[in-house]
Amino acid sequence: MSDPTRLERATELMRSAYGRVALPEGDSTWTLFLRVLFGVGGDHRSSDALTEILKSSPIASPQMTMQTAAGSLVEVLAPVPRGPQKASLVRTVAAWWIEQFGEELSPAWSRGATFYRESLRAIRGLGPATVDELLLFAARLKVFPVDRPTLRIAVRHGWLSLPIEDEDAQSFFVRGLAQAEIGGAAIDPREFSRLLAQVGASHCGREPNCDGCPLQSMLPPGGPLSPESC
Repeated sequence: MSDPTRLERATELMRSAYGRVALPEGDSTWTLFLRVLFGVGGDHRSSDALTEILKSSPIASPQMTMQTAAGSLVEVLAPVPRGPQKASLVRTVAAWWIEQFGEELSPAWSRGATFYRESLRAIRGLGPATVDELLLFAARLKVFPVDRPTLRIAVRHGWLSLPIEDEDAQSFFVRGLAQAEIGGAAIDPREFSRLLAQVGASHCGREPNCDGCPLQSMLPPGGPLSPESC
């Protein structure tokens, strides 16, 4: 089975189990960037709180963020889960944004994925998978967030083998999804990432729980590979 075919089959199975997932939205790339950074998802109260904060608070633009004292940002972000803990990171990200894009809230990411990946990874508090999530969902660049649950799923199903270089993991997902389609429609890598996250949360933790997993039928004969290696 080719990589695109494998990803097509996985998408069909996950959609059948979970339906079509909602993707984060924002009035600008900046607000979408922050929504992804905070990771606010299905909790409606948290989502509504963040929406209101992004519209009218000091983090509505990177310039306003930088003009606001750190203590004030902590208070502003109090309604958002882990918001106060990320106040300092938000200021650092705002400074980075201004350096890259000035006052533009929905810029063209013209310097390419490699530059922005390296630049954002230099910020303390942003791990590689988080950076790729930001660039995929906010900037729509050709990257894929390979976090621990995603890696577990890929390794246990035999899609990837350990040890794995980041470039090889990126190639599997980015190129595979670029060639995959269902019913003539391309598979959105953002949707695929969110679907994998649901599988990881429900079935692919430190120890696999394969019963009822939508991807169970795609496991190799004998069950998951290297179940304790990642």
